[in-house]
Order: sequence, then C-alpha cells, then structure tokens
Amino acid sequence: MLDWLVVGGGPHGVHVALRLLEDGGVPRDSIRIVDDEERLLARWRRSTRNTGMQFLRSPSVHHIDVSSTSLSHFASRGGRRVGKPFTRPYARPALELFDLHCDDVIERNELHSLHVRGRARHLDLSEPSVRVGFEDPTGAGQDGELRARNVILAIGAPQEPAWPDWARRALDSDTEARGRIRHLFDPGFELEDAPGDTAIAVVGAGISGAQLALRLVQKGRRVILVSRHALRIHQFDSDPGWLGPKNMAAFARIQDPNERRAQIRAARHRGSMPRDVHLALRGAQNEGTLELIEGSEVSAARITEQGVALELEGKEVPVDRVVLATGFPFRRPGGGWLDEAIEAFDLPCADCGYPILDRELRWHRQLFVTGPLAELELGPVSRNLSGAQRAGERLAAVAIEARSAA
Repeated sequence: MLDWLVVGGGPHGVHVALRLLEDGGVPRDSIRIVDDEERLLARWRRSTRNTGMQFLRSPSVHHIDVSSTSLSHFASRGGRRVGKPFTRPYARPALELFDLHCDDVIERNELHSLHVRGRARHLDLSEPSVRVGFEDPTGAGQDGELRARNVILAIGAPQEPAWPDWARRALDSDTEARGRIRHLFDPGFELEDAPGDTAIAVVGAGISGAQLALRLVQKGRRVILVSRHALRIHQFDSDPGWLGPKNMAAFARIQDPNERRAQIRAARHRGSMPRDVHLALRGAQNEGTLELIEGSEVSAARITEQGVALELEGKEVPVDRVVLATGFPFRRPGGGWLDEAIEAFDLPCADCGYPILDRELRWHRQLFVTGPLAELELGPVSRNLSGAQRAGERLAAVAIEARSAA
C-alpha cells in the first residue's frame, strides 16, 4: 500500500513527486510514479527535440526542482555549461541547459527508482484505497495494479493530436498519405526519421510550428509555413498577471466554473510565439529560405508522385512532405478509462468536461489532479511549469496535513 501514487511522468508528475518527498515529508518507499515511457520526461524531451526548441518560453525560475533558484545555481556551476545558457528577456534557459538540469534533479533525488512503467487503464475509487490498473506499453504482458491511499493525476495533453479535417480526408483516401503527412505530436514521430526532402510545408504557426520551421531551415530545407491567421506575438502564452494575485485573486472568487472557463479561454494566447522567434522567422523569410503564408487555410491535400499538393484558397502548393503543428484538441485528458471512472464514481465536472476541484486540487476524497486537469482551480497557467510549482505547493501541504492527522 502506497501513500501516494502519481500518474504521469512528465514535468508536472516529476515536480509534484519531488515536492511530496522534499516538502511533504513523504517516505520514498511510499510513493511511486507510473508512466508509460521508458524514462521520466521522455515525452517532453521527444516533443521539444522534434520542434527544434532552442530556448524555453518560461523564465529560469520555472523548472522541476523545488527551489526557485535551482536552475540558475546549476548553470553557474562549472563543467556543465552550454554555449548560451540564457536568453533575453526574463533569463529564459536554453533547452539544453534545462534538460541537463532535469537530469541532475532526477539523478540527485533518485527519482528514476520511483518510476513504474505502465499505461493507466483503470481507476477504482470504491475501496478505502485507490486502485490504478495499468498495462505494459511494450506489449510484453507485464500488466499490473497499484494501490495507494492517495492518487494524483498528472496527465498532460491527449495522446492523439489535433488533425485538421482535410488531413484526415487525405489519410482516408490514400494509403500513401500517412508517410507524406505527419503530425509533429504523433506519439511515434521523430523528425530525424524524415528523409532529405527539398520542400516541407509546416501547417500551424504557433510557437511549435515556428520553431519547427526554423529548425528545418537550419537543416537546409525549403520551408513553407502556413498559418490560417496573422502571426500572433506574445512573450508568454498568458499575461504574467496570472502568476500571482493580480489576476488570480479575482479568479478565485468566481464560483461558476463556466465563467472560470470563459476567463481562461480569453486569457490564453493560443497559436502565439515570443518576439525573438518571430524575428527569426522574418529573417529567414527575408533571406528566401522560408515562405510564409498568413491568413490562409488549407482546404484539401492530394498525394502526387512527387509528394503532396496542398490546396490553399483555390491554388495548389506542391511540397515533398507536410508536418502538422496544429496542437491538441480541446478535451479533457485521460481518455476512456478516466471517462469510465467519472461516470462510475460521479466525479464532478464542469460543462467543458474538466474537473471541479477544491482548493487542495481534490477531485475525490483520495484523488487529486495537476496540469490541464487543474486549470479550473489554478487558472490559465495550470498547464505550464509555473502551474506545476503552484500545484506542488498545495499538494505538499495536503501531505503534511495527512501526516499530522495520522
């Protein structure tokens, strides 16, 4: 019987587990992290590598460790520096530095020893303990079940990314389309697997699509970046006022979850990018290595002998390959197994499908959440590293209270 089980080994799950150990006083032998990847943070690393991210959008105080100064102190120590560890504004860390720091945090705290590899498939809240059933993602048959007094769902974006209708139609009509049209966030997608095409269309011009386009330009490809709207420039994906009481005080007073959802939607700068990425795009455009098509939406795609012909407002644009950077659909993470638990145990949800929580991020007496699932309580930053830190503080306080009560 565990005291705490964290479902999800991404930045949120790793940070929350560390908070429980460091601040919550939870013994190591009573906490585990179940995640379907071979290593903790593996999905994060694959996604950021595929996009070609150079620097994080978040400032240096946002990371997976407990102390806010941990990353900057790590950067100042000799022997593990990178060429340019931070960039302006807000001292944003290089991805290489951030990943090295993550390695250091995981190794120093031996978090890998808490990792149980498995894909959650069942959640049972009917007993005094919570049971989480999982399957072996490798197919080797090592399915199992873990029981805990408390479970934290640290589930990130859905496994299936958002495919535009025109792309799905192309996949359904031509068996060769799957090799020519891929999504950046497909679970098995690796940019290194792409052959040496001459021309690649990137569809979607938020920060991920922009970074991907720049990476492909650096690899010597001719890139066409297609955006259905004019480029949106914002330093962060929501106003910094949401990091503190400036905006959160009023948000916390709202009782109606539908009104909270409306505020979150209005606050998020979806499909945006920071100014330095925008300047790099314009530089590549001026040099002729990148063609930018703004305010135009793809209506169809046709597989040809040479590659793919994209239809954009009545004209065809021929390319060798298409990579979609169209993000994820707006739906509650977790999939069918979580839907079943919601119905079976009457877990409260807002009209948008997301959990209605108390201040401690409690969804059920022994079930807590962080990440996207917590956004009706934590606001627009809930999905970000800053949201992980905010959730970690609250959950550590719950653990301390539980120890005192015991």
